[in-house]
Amino acid sequence: MLGVTFALAYLVGAIPWSWLAGRVVGGIDLRTVGSGNLGATNTFRALGARVAIPVLVLDILKGVAAVLWIAPLAGGQTVLAPGNVANLCGLFAILGHMYPVYLGFRGGKGIATSAGVFLALEPLALGISFLAFVAAFTLSGGIVSLGSLVSSLTLPIAIYAVGAWSGHLDWVRLAFAIVMVVIVWSRHTSIIARLLRGN
Repeated sequence: MLGVTFALAYLVGAIPWSWLAGRVVGGIDLRTVGSGNLGATNTFRALGARVAIPVLVLDILKGVAAVLWIAPLAGGQTVLAPGNVANLCGLFAILGHMYPVYLGFRGGKGIATSAGVFLALEPLALGISFLAFVAAFTLSGGIVSLGSLVSSLTLPIAIYAVGAWSGHLDWVRLAFAIVMVVIVWSRHTSIIARLLRGN
């Protein structure tokens, strides 16, 4: 049952809401316009806020669903603790968003779905991370990718700080957050190179 649970989390994470929105609303394949990325930012550039905001919410909900609704399906008959099952379901949802089987494994960069996962797992730490996004976005003059990178990097620090403050630091959860940062940053290598060039 554990394998089925992880597969379901991946398949839900792989639902390409931005691609579907582009096809249905705009009659376009978002992989061929703008940055070519399947995410809310490219949807906003191509189709505007009216389409991008629902896409953003749905991508976030994929992460929430993986943790709160899919992970419990594994039940108690597993060698993994429930919290670790939730972590892994979140990871599979993020990987599904990045590498969707429905579209030849070419998806988005995972920011929104990661936000949904940690909204369910670590809401206070995610709130701190969101403040870091707002600060970086504002100070950079509106560069979403920079805000996303700073926000993701802030998340493990926030999880550690919140856990240390509350006296309930989950080291496995912290390790998962660090893995998520590595995966997300690996999907932003071309953007990081452009930012370093000042482009």
